[in-house]
Parts: sequence; C-alpha cells; structure tokens
Amino acid sequence: MRMTKKQETRLGKLPPQYTFILNPYAEYRFTRCPGCERKMRQRKLPLFIHVDPMNPVALNYTCRYCPDCDLLIAHQDQIEELLAALFAELDPSVIGNDYLIMGTMERQAWRENMKQPMGIPEMREHLHDFKEVQTVRVQPGGWYPADMDPSELPIQEPAPLDTSWRRQAGSPDDRPGRFSKPARSPKLKKRKHNKRKRKRKELSR
Repeated sequence: MRMTKKQETRLGKLPPQYTFILNPYAEYRFTRCPGCERKMRQRKLPLFIHVDPMNPVALNYTCRYCPDCDLLIAHQDQIEELLAALFAELDPSVIGNDYLIMGTMERQAWRENMKQPMGIPEMREHLHDFKEVQTVRVQPGGWYPADMDPSELPIQEPAPLDTSWRRQAGSPDDRPGRFSKPARSPKLKKRKHNKRKRKRKELSR
C-alpha cells in the first residue's frame, strides 16, 4: 500500500479528530491497516459530507478503524450507494454531483439534526474536521528487486466505480467518468456481417 497526504481546509469549530481515507477500490476492504498492518476494527459515526452545490448531510456510517493509527477508512462505493438512496428521496437532481467528506459530527447533534435539520452554520458548531486526509494506492503483489526505488514500484489504479450515484447521474456524455459501452466502428460491423454472409454461402453449397 502507498499512502499520500492531503491538506484540507478547516470548517468545523470542534477540535480535529482522526486520520481519514476514502477507499476508491471496490475489491479491497482493508481488513488490515495500510499503515501498521494490524487488524482493523469498526467504528460507526456520523460523517459530515458536503454535496455540491450546497447540500450538507450527516451520514451515519460504519468505518474501518485502526485505534493504533487513529485511522478511519470509508469505502467509496458504499458511500455513493447510500448518498444515491438518500438524494433519490430528497433531491434526485443532485445525484452524481461532486461531494467531499469533511469530518465527523457529534452523535447528539446528529440525532437532533435528524429531527430538525440544521443549517450549515449550526452544523459547523458540532463538526470535527479530520486531522489529516490521506489517499491510498495498491501495489500489486509479486517479487521486486530489494534495491528497487519505492517510487518505481508499480501501482494498481482503482477501476471506475459502478454505483447508483454515477449511473443515475445522467448522460455519460454530460459527465466525465461515467460508464458507457464503447461504440463499435462501422467497418468492424461490416466485416463481421460479410464474414457471416460468406459462412452461409459455404453451408448452402
């Protein structure tokens, strides 16, 4: 595993908590910490997510958690499915917009927000930003020279996620990174058609 750090703007009024990773790999669930390699635990807590243009939500979600590294990991495909289900009821036009997971909310404030939605200024009063946000990339298993520079090791980039958040976002041409089947060239269609035609002729002889 390779991790890189990102600096995030502070929004919450409460002290920052946790190092955070949004896992972009659907096939890797990080049962072990990518930092210390110890077994991960679970921690359920309200994640504060800002969805463009101005749609703050608090999503109660069970993260992977390493107490030794104070590290939270959320799986991006799961987050997007939950967001799609939520905004399918609240505002379907928002589905597919950019979003940012900014921190965690106090649980009591999250419960109150479920009963009576708060505005952004009020939510900020109960928000812990993340101490640090990291990205993670997977190095494929295999044998590598002992003296190989770490920067030269191969990296497995995450495959595009196929989630409801992306599928329901509209036309693939309107939004970058959407999923569409590549168009087959007319020449290829013609060649395949001619091949089938020749086969039928041979069988009829």
